[in-house]
Amino acid sequence: WYQRRVRGKKKHSETGVQYQIRILDTMLQSDTWKRLPLVVQWMKSEYKEPLNPPIHMPIAYGPIEDSDQECVTPVTTLSGDCCLCGEGVTVEDGIYCIRRHCVFHSVCLAGNWCSRGELLPISGQCPRCSTEQLWGEMVKLKARSSGKRKGKKETRDSNHWTKQLAQMTMET
Repeated sequence: WYQRRVRGKKKHSETGVQYQIRILDTMLQSDTWKRLPLVVQWMKSEYKEPLNPPIHMPIAYGPIEDSDQECVTPVTTLSGDCCLCGEGVTVEDGIYCIRRHCVFHSVCLAGNWCSRGELLPISGQCPRCSTEQLWGEMVKLKARSSGKRKGKKETRDSNHWTKQLAQMTMET
C-alpha cells in the first residue's frame, strides 16, 4: 500500500531492491513511522544504499545481536516519588532516566515531552538532571532491567501507561 504513495514508480535504472529501499526511505519519513524508536539494520552490506531516516533512528550494520545477553541489573523496586507529580512510583508504571536516579511515571514523563496531539515522545531533557535522552532507549532500558525477554507475551491491563497517555491525548 505504501508503493502508491512513493514519489513516482520504479525507475528504469533502479533494481527491485533499490526501489524497495526507496519505499522504505519514504515510509520512515511518513507521519505514521517517523516517531517510532526504530533501528535501521543493514544485515548484508552489498544491499546498503543511502537512507535518510529521522535523526533518532540509528543505522546499524551486520547481523542482529541477541540483546538478552546484555548484562543489566534488574530493577525490582523503584523507590521514591515521581519527579513531576510527586506521587509514588511502582516498577510497573515507572521509568527512569539513563542515569537511574531520576524516577517518573511513564505517563507523566511522556506527557511532559509530547507536543499537543502527539502520543509518543521521541526525545527530551530529563526535568530533574537535564540529561538529553531518547524515549526509545529509556523504554528499552526499562524492559531489559525488569527482566522482560523478547518473544514473551505480556498481558496488557486497562491501566497500562500507553492507554493512560492515549486517553490524556484525546481529552486535550
